[in-house]
Amino acid sequence: MLSVIQIAAVILLSGVALMFASEGFAFAVSRVLEAAFDRAEYRLALRAQTRAEKIKSRRREERRRATRARAEGFAPAEAYLSHAG
Repeated sequence: MLSVIQIAAVILLSGVALMFASEGFAFAVSRVLEAAFDRAEYRLALRAQTRAEKIKSRRREERRRATRARAEGFAPAEAYLSHAG
């Protein structure tokens, strides 16, 4: 009885091994993996784009603040110079 179970298990495992080795199964697995990598690539691209937009926005705001600081810093000095003369 044990040998019948062993023979059945070997036949079943052989079938599974042949399925894994078949071209159709390999094609299906490659398509699934390709879709998974495409999805991951898309998410990474969106993340990179969002980060780039945040950095641009932050730099733009820093330039605005620097411009305002310079404008506010020069205004009192100009006012002082205009009254000195």
